[in-house]
Amino acid sequence: MKKISLKSTLSALILLFAMAGCEEIIEEPEIEEEKSVQELVDQYFTQEQQDMANTAKEASYLTDDERDVIFFCNLARLDGKAFCDALLDIRDSDNSYEKSLVETLDTTKDVPMLYPNEQLCKASAAHAEDIGPKGLVQHQSSDGTKTFDRVRQYYNSGTMAENIAAGNGKALAIVRQLLVDQGVESLGHRKNILSAKYNRIGVAIRPHSTYKYCCVQDFSDNAGE
Repeated sequence: MKKISLKSTLSALILLFAMAGCEEIIEEPEIEEEKSVQELVDQYFTQEQQDMANTAKEASYLTDDERDVIFFCNLARLDGKAFCDALLDIRDSDNSYEKSLVETLDTTKDVPMLYPNEQLCKASAAHAEDIGPKGLVQHQSSDGTKTFDRVRQYYNSGTMAENIAAGNGKALAIVRQLLVDQGVESLGHRKNILSAKYNRIGVAIRPHSTYKYCCVQDFSDNAGE
């Protein structure tokens, strides 16, 4: 993870879509950060933990934000409680989705790390580049190809899942929104990020004609390798 000097607000208009369908647009409250993201990470995670989570460090085919999406997902898997306290600022929230996330993260510990896979990243990028210019946020391709038929064109996996978020191009805001999963009763995005059955991930952040950015995450076991 490159050094991040963010002293800004995390304010996102995010559209989250579960595998079963789409949900309403959620406008997130502004969160003023007194410390940079990197300072908070350093405060709550050792360098050894950060190195463990930074599985995408050498993935030159990803952008900095795409690598950081994987980094933040891995920090949450490694120590959910520390991740919540360091980066989410929701422990005293009255929001039911945020409250349930706190409960989930407090019991999340030492979930195996997600590793980037170049073929999965190509699958994620192809989908983001398909739906983004058309203003779509959906799991099937614009030509009607089903989600996993599409992904298997790039990566032949036995187990897979997909997350899509629209409205923000910054890594921490993307991961935060997918973990909170506001309005998604199944909590499918959260479960995908924290599930021990997945150990490979593809990530792509691309422009979106309606929501400015979209991020596609494709998850898998290692059956395709």
